[in-house]
Amino acid sequence: MLADAIGNYVDSLTEREFDAPFIALLHLQGFTDIHFLHGPFEFGKDFIAKRVEEGAQYQYTFQTKAGNIGISEWNQCRGQIDLLRTDALAHPNFDTNLLRRARFVITGRLVGGAGLAAQQYGQHIEALGETLFLTWDRDTIVEMLAVDPRSLSGSPPALLHILGAQHNLLNFVMLEKYSRTWIRSECTALSLRDALEAAVIAHHSMLENRVDLACYAALMLVRSSWATAHGKNPLPDAARVALTTGKKLFRHYATQLWHICDGKYLDLDSMVREGRMPEGFVAYPVRCLTVVELLAMLALLEQQENPALSAEIADYLSKFVEANVGAAHPISDRWAISVVCGTLQLSIHGKIEVLRRYVKSVIKWVADHYDNGNPGLAGPYSKAEEETAYLLGSPFEHTHLSRRSESYAATQLLDLCSVLEEQELFNLARNEFLAVDISLPVLEVDDSPAQYSIDSSGQRFEPNMPYEEHWNPSEGWKVAPHHKRGADIYYPESTGDMWDQLAISCVVRDRHFVKNWRRLVRGGS
Repeated sequence: MLADAIGNYVDSLTEREFDAPFIALLHLQGFTDIHFLHGPFEFGKDFIAKRVEEGAQYQYTFQTKAGNIGISEWNQCRGQIDLLRTDALAHPNFDTNLLRRARFVITGRLVGGAGLAAQQYGQHIEALGETLFLTWDRDTIVEMLAVDPRSLSGSPPALLHILGAQHNLLNFVMLEKYSRTWIRSECTALSLRDALEAAVIAHHSMLENRVDLACYAALMLVRSSWATAHGKNPLPDAARVALTTGKKLFRHYATQLWHICDGKYLDLDSMVREGRMPEGFVAYPVRCLTVVELLAMLALLEQQENPALSAEIADYLSKFVEANVGAAHPISDRWAISVVCGTLQLSIHGKIEVLRRYVKSVIKWVADHYDNGNPGLAGPYSKAEEETAYLLGSPFEHTHLSRRSESYAATQLLDLCSVLEEQELFNLARNEFLAVDISLPVLEVDDSPAQYSIDSSGQRFEPNMPYEEHWNPSEGWKVAPHHKRGADIYYPESTGDMWDQLAISCVVRDRHFVKNWRRLVRGGS
């Protein structure tokens, strides 16, 4: 069963989609000093690595290709393979003094005359006394992943349940619950297996047309990697590889979402038209907020490496939130972090007027759902059925809901206005929320493993945080007790990056790190 599932995974991989899990796989196979080189100056080598075999260290080079390779493709690859075995140009860590071994890695098989051509090629270079050359094909990769005890053969049966789930059965709650198994008591090779599991789950989600869940699976790997490594300095190698894999996976799948959205959904009802009725009434804001959150996270991740793309996404989001009212309609507290990600990205790129209109719309939406006897919005742990009931329930006689006075969305909106020093928006939000008697819950966590898990010690719940009743900040922005206490910076940010800390909130969705937001919009200061 597992081998079949992994075989399906390998069969449908694209070349670049294999990059992140291949790095984790090489680590599990005992390789060290691994570097990804793909690009215009790779000199035939997608990866280089070292491994000790029978007491001797070898310098390995890898060229990767997706799908079956026939004789014509083999002939096209020959030039790269020759560079793979003969050229010393690669990377500063490429050791020309070591014995060299070359691997041609394909996710398919050598077909037609390519198998015989590869065999003759290997015999030819062996006769020359050169590099040992072998092909790792689909069967080799599946065996490494599904049979080798260091890889996925040790995964729990729940992995197969996920890989067997189709589009309508896959959901965030299922994946988040499973990803908690990746949070371990110490960093070992199991963290590398977790990275492979995340890659397989993300790819399955993509095949089921759930690119959003592919992105979230990557963020869940980032969360679990920081949780497992918590407090370690320097970062253990296994955690570093898992984190790198998580970010590469997120970048890959979020970029796929960007390609789907780029230039689309910018008129008033184009995204509405793609939804089904009547469920489209609920699905529309969820789809809008998912696009806002994940594209904003991609833009934030690319801010340093690809600032042009980050700015392009910000331009798109500024138009998207203006065209789609659903982007301002979080259907429960679970979706408030989506508004936060989008707003932070708009602020960073100076889209201030759009930002103000957007946040003002969200404030009105939240307040209206607590006004005139409305039951409020569902909480951050709610399932889809509860979200729908609170969103649509009050007009229907058969729906009996107790009013929720708490609004974590309102808390995050006030904190957004605070870190952005938006006095007018803060006063508007504070007055609106006071008028409809909203309680403002805050979950505060220590800089400990408690920050990564929904249920753990080291968490303090304030049911109604006492914000200033009007804009009267200290230190330029602090208008509530939790702004002035607690850790200034948490482990994922201090050891990694500001983006990593925000990624934690995108997974747990019931807590946020307001000082992290402040640094994001102020460029780290």
